[in-house]
Amino acid sequence: MADLTERQLIHLQELLDTQEISARIRARVAIPEESDDCEPTDVDDAMIKMELVELADIEAAHRRIDNHQYGLCIDCGCTIDYARLQASPTAKRCTQCQRLHEQRHH
Repeated sequence: MADLTERQLIHLQELLDTQEISARIRARVAIPEESDDCEPTDVDDAMIKMELVELADIEAAHRRIDNHQYGLCIDCGCTIDYARLQASPTAKRCTQCQRLHEQRHH
């Protein structure tokens, strides 16, 4: 695992937990109630898919914590800056590798 202190790791786990709760709430809100007369819209479907992707990213971050790989870039193995993890607790790449990944895939 990256050189995170126990306190930093606990803080990041709390951020992940908060992010997970928020994503679950947003996904639930996007699902129309059975009593609603309207059908789910493309926007509803897109919102649900976004939240499911976020939940999968959160679960992957929890697995990396359990496997002592959290905070290490999946591409180069370098430590991901704590500030980056605070801003994006699900980050799996360092800033440089993320930039390269986005250039290749966008």
